[in-house]
Amino acid sequence: MFVAPAKKFHLLVVLFLIYFHVTYNEIVLANDTNGNRSLTLLLIMYRHGDRTPISTYKNDPYPLSVWKEGPGQLTNIGCMQHYLLGGYLKKRYSSLGFITGNPHEIHVRSSDRDRCLASAQCHLAGLYPPSGEWVWDDKFKWQAVPVHTRPVEEDPMLAPGEQDCPAADRERERIKASPEGQLFLEKYHKLYVYLTEMSGSVIKDWSTTEQLFNTLYIEKLYNFTLPNWTEKVWSNMSYQYDQSFVFYAKTPLLQRIYAGSLLGDIATNMAAVSENKSETNYKVFMYSTHDTEIASLREALEIFNNKAPKYCSTVIFELWQELDGGYSVDTYTLDADHMDPQPLTIPGCGTRSCPLQTFLKVARAKVPADWAAECGLKKRLTLSIEEVAAVAAVMTVLLLMVVVVCLYCVCSRRSGKKGTVLYSPLPMEISVN
Repeated sequence: MFVAPAKKFHLLVVLFLIYFHVTYNEIVLANDTNGNRSLTLLLIMYRHGDRTPISTYKNDPYPLSVWKEGPGQLTNIGCMQHYLLGGYLKKRYSSLGFITGNPHEIHVRSSDRDRCLASAQCHLAGLYPPSGEWVWDDKFKWQAVPVHTRPVEEDPMLAPGEQDCPAADRERERIKASPEGQLFLEKYHKLYVYLTEMSGSVIKDWSTTEQLFNTLYIEKLYNFTLPNWTEKVWSNMSYQYDQSFVFYAKTPLLQRIYAGSLLGDIATNMAAVSENKSETNYKVFMYSTHDTEIASLREALEIFNNKAPKYCSTVIFELWQELDGGYSVDTYTLDADHMDPQPLTIPGCGTRSCPLQTFLKVARAKVPADWAAECGLKKRLTLSIEEVAAVAAVMTVLLLMVVVVCLYCVCSRRSGKKGTVLYSPLPMEISVN
């Protein structure tokens, strides 16, 4: 992999400086916890770290083979980013006595893409190094923490963009055909023609521009020499890159499809803790996912800044119990470049600390009742417990009726045979000797 040593050293120095930076927000958080409220649940969702390009463009002078990790894989820098981010969050929350070294107090879900699974492992190395009774090797400050996943084609929560979803496909085409979409496409038509000519790949809208720019951005980040034609259109491509995420989950339907399952899981976990109905001892829920999911989540909650999520882009929900026994939710965002959490205010909440019931109302409004049906897929037959019981009762009655009818027929046949004289048949022909 062609990486300039100075560039790599600079990135690592910046990461370490961020890690050892103690922010004002940490001090405020510690004082707040020791005063009027207590943290009861922590939910962390983030984009994977620095990765290699997923694809190249036709005229790309750098084939995917130049990347030793392979296409779409987490790099060493990406692993370091998440290790430092995990370490920062440990420092932030262990100072409250909330996070310990117990690996069983956290539940981790990851998209099944390698870069997300690897990011989760690197993050956990910083967030949950063993301590106390959990130390199993004095020289090896690491412990195994389970990371749960499922195939991307079966994961509407962390990889909804990988699913077959006809409704989402139709909605995206509707957006392109809308007056807003057509105006945007017409405005940048010359850009698409130019990019198609220079890259050799077909560039026709914000989505295909995003794919091209993503590859060029990574190559530039690693100090590859880019073709001269990229310089004069760089800012326009960067804008298209941002806008692709704005359009990605622009409508309520797309927000339900792309963010609804994750919001549903978040709401369920918060409600269970606040109602003292949680069946687990988990204090932390962590989700390792993609930029599209982070953008969709923020769009669904109306806290999106219309910028493409950076590496390690993170959204944190803190569930607090107040002195009066009520619950509230604090929301923060941070990423690999800015690890000091920035508060986010969800519209409709009124204040930065959102009353739990208000948060649940906002979140559940974007949760589909049936994700497959929302996508326009053939609905599977699913019955509630009550419906199953009713069907079983009907089947039992029908079975009993069949048994009764059969017994009646058998008994009738037997009673009909009583008193009947059986005769031997006479021979039809009599022989005379």
